[in-house]
Amino acid sequence: MKSKIVIIFSIFATSSQVIFSQSHAFAHQQSSKDIIIHVVGDVHGEKAIKREALPMLKKYFKSGDLNIFNLETAITDANVKEEKEYNFKTDLAFLKALKEIGFNVATVANNHSYDYGLPGFMDTLQSLKAAEISYVGGGKNSESAYHGRVYKVRGMRIGVLGFAKVNGGPDSIAKKDKPGITDGYDARSTESAITHLRELSDVLIILAHWGEEGSFCTRNFETASAKKWLSLGADIIVGSHTHTVQPITLEKNKLVAYSLGNFIFYSSKIENRTTGILKIRISPEKKISYNLIPFTINNLTKVPERSFVTTPAVVDCENQAKTTVR
Repeated sequence: MKSKIVIIFSIFATSSQVIFSQSHAFAHQQSSKDIIIHVVGDVHGEKAIKREALPMLKKYFKSGDLNIFNLETAITDANVKEEKEYNFKTDLAFLKALKEIGFNVATVANNHSYDYGLPGFMDTLQSLKAAEISYVGGGKNSESAYHGRVYKVRGMRIGVLGFAKVNGGPDSIAKKDKPGITDGYDARSTESAITHLRELSDVLIILAHWGEEGSFCTRNFETASAKKWLSLGADIIVGSHTHTVQPITLEKNKLVAYSLGNFIFYSSKIENRTTGILKIRISPEKKISYNLIPFTINNLTKVPERSFVTTPAVVDCENQAKTTVR
């Protein structure tokens, strides 16, 4: 069967500068006893991001017990960059703004948390602590990086791990006596982390930084990793890195969202501005359900006055081709 994903590109008439425009989402009934987890994609907080626009997001995270994001940047004043094409950094004030709108868990397992080397990475961990945002996927050594965290929510234990299959290079990987992030290619460490945290959790979530940048489709590489991690005990896997929204599957009470794309992230390409908040519900019986609340990132750009335009695009992942539906 061909794998397809429908992407909605939207242009909204407006005369003001904004970051997000929400599309309509399906209404889902939920019990007041359900645990609610929101997950979003890449957040970098570069200076182009207009922070006064962030409070409008607060209402979407109000119901969340855990509100999780991929911190795709360093939080630092350091100026010595790693040698790479893009280096991201922002400040503690941005983290505090994220905390204010409801975010409480971050993954640092990605290819930008080490953009300013070890000093920048250590600043990032300290800043997360100062902002009272918990983090996974990195630490002061390999033991803490792979350890993950367990959050107790109304009697249920929610375990969270972060793995980077796309990282900032060998220097960014945590060692026995060196700070850094997890290595998603290290099968021994990742599998040990999963089996260990599985024993301590009622529901286990893995945040994965992986995939082909710019692609709407998954590769055998990611699907094989997901299958392995699910077999070891993961219940939910949510990916990032591609800057695009990729397929979401829910089979046998196992949820995999291969990539949620960008979220608070400046992008020059319209296909990278389609995003959403993944809202996951876990019932007291541990039944998992979800819906994706879709958004469009408007890049703080003043959109000309005109009618609302929607262009659905169907991505044929079997042939890696994109065609427009007429």
